[in-house]
Amino acid sequence: MSENIFFNPGDSIASDFDFNKAYVSAQIYRHKAEKPVLIVQEKDGHPYFIFDEDAAIAQETAEAKKFSIIKKI
Repeated sequence: MSENIFFNPGDSIASDFDFNKAYVSAQIYRHKAEKPVLIVQEKDGHPYFIFDEDAAIAQETAEAKKFSIIKKI
């Protein structure tokens, strides 16, 4: 999936350099909140960020950074 999207990293639910740990955090949040979750990364070697898709898109700001979507849960 090579889709890009803009988010403010301060609005992330969690972040981690290890994809598997980020994925587990995303699954837990998805299960509790029952909302779509995105795992994104700015570029290789940077941490993975987890965002509540609906909330993050609604809060796009001028401070947003470009991220690549790694996985949608």
